[in-house]
Amino acid sequence: MLADLVRSELDDVDLDAEEVRVVRQMKRMVGAPAYLGELKSRSSRRTVELPDIVADALRDHIFTYPPAVVEIEDRTDPRNVIVRPARLLFVTGNGLPLHRSNWSTVWRSAVRRARLPQGFGLHGLRHYFATLLIHNGASVKTVQLALGHSSPMITLNTYAHEWPDALDRTRTLVDTALGAGLR
Repeated sequence: MLADLVRSELDDVDLDAEEVRVVRQMKRMVGAPAYLGELKSRSSRRTVELPDIVADALRDHIFTYPPAVVEIEDRTDPRNVIVRPARLLFVTGNGLPLHRSNWSTVWRSAVRRARLPQGFGLHGLRHYFATLLIHNGASVKTVQLALGHSSPMITLNTYAHEWPDALDRTRTLVDTALGAGLR
């Protein structure tokens, strides 16, 4: 969810509905400026619901740091590459788009302060989000859609071990439905 916000423009966020549309990603080749590019897959394009705590923090951020207008190359349509103004939600202190190399120092410091394991990356937050959903009863389909996986199999292949009680829960549901307690 955080990664989706970091690369978002103000127009992608609907704070009244508390959601963000994921429609592009920030990319960068070594030695070249960052640009807006296509998502990894069609299923990556999605709307992500923002929990109240995230929506409130984002409102505060936008109030404190109004989105910067940055001229950026937009390659989301490879047949029509353009340079356009983008109102990015998060930029560096110099007003440049955030990307891995200019974010890493800040991130490493935050990881250290949060006492997370050294080397914990931004992608780790994606796994945390997924496991938080799973451990609180979310279905495979819900997790798939939230993460933008193209199929439930990808979600299961990645996170099946996070549903350890699924078999026991299935047995209990069937036992209850068929009256196993009547034996």
